[in-house]
Amino acid sequence: MAYDLSRIQNLMMVTGGVASRNTLLSLGATPRMIDRARSVRLLQPIRRGIYASAEADLDQRRAIRLGGKVACLSALRRHRVWAGLDTRLHVCLRRCAHDLRIDEAASVGLSALSRRSDTNFVADPGAPRLHWQRSEPRDVAESSYQRDWLMPPLVSLRQAVLCQNEEHAIASIDSALRTGFITKSQVDRLFTRLPARLQCLRAEIDPTADSGNETVVRVRLRRAGFVVETQFPVPGTSRFDLLIDGVVTLDIDSRRWHRDDAQISWDFDKALCSFGAGLPSLRILPRHIYESWPQTSAVIRRTVSEAKELRDLRRARSR
Repeated sequence: MAYDLSRIQNLMMVTGGVASRNTLLSLGATPRMIDRARSVRLLQPIRRGIYASAEADLDQRRAIRLGGKVACLSALRRHRVWAGLDTRLHVCLRRCAHDLRIDEAASVGLSALSRRSDTNFVADPGAPRLHWQRSEPRDVAESSYQRDWLMPPLVSLRQAVLCQNEEHAIASIDSALRTGFITKSQVDRLFTRLPARLQCLRAEIDPTADSGNETVVRVRLRRAGFVVETQFPVPGTSRFDLLIDGVVTLDIDSRRWHRDDAQISWDFDKALCSFGAGLPSLRILPRHIYESWPQTSAVIRRTVSEAKELRDLRRARSR
């Protein structure tokens, strides 16, 4: 019996903590193993024919309770792919779905004060965002043992592109390429499945971006007419996120990566290196992007303008 339970535990790790009875059987489990695991609550039924282990998180349980799969932004977030600012649980259901349990799925294990965590993938409380699936996706690989609860990468990314505004859609594609969530060839397939109005986004993809926030700022500045280089090297320090019109460097920070003493010290040193190279440097936080962009944009524009005037003046004097 101990072997049977150990075998089931290992199989549930392979499937990501949630699996259907058919999937477990296809992986070598026997009906007797499954029944024993259920009797000792190693397997917990969360919907007819689908079980969860103790390691299964709330996003998985809520999606299955609803009768669907984790999808769209929620699926991207699990793979550390940029998923914008919408922190609801996104669930995909078949078009013919019935007996939906939205109220139950919205409340499973969550209090009204709960907030999503980037480390345990728990979405915000409340009703999930539903996506309807007309047919079985062609991108489900036979070797994907998470197919019982998670939509495949290309399907999830397409949903995310359609679900967000353009700048966040571009950021998700940038991030998906950078993290290896999809390949370059899959980008071609992605755009064959997107509407004509979004085909123009392809020219704005740049997977060198280190973060979704960086992509958003890059897209906004380029659309405003600035010439923007990404991952610009400055001697003596690490690369800057952006170089604007060849005269101002810009880094987009976050408290998650820039809060310890060593990193803060490095940030000061980095700014000094940029000024030492004759390039004024700016640093902004996500709130400058999403809460006060008009003011942030005005500061960037003025800094760039004055840096250009100083550059032109120096050139004139050197003649």
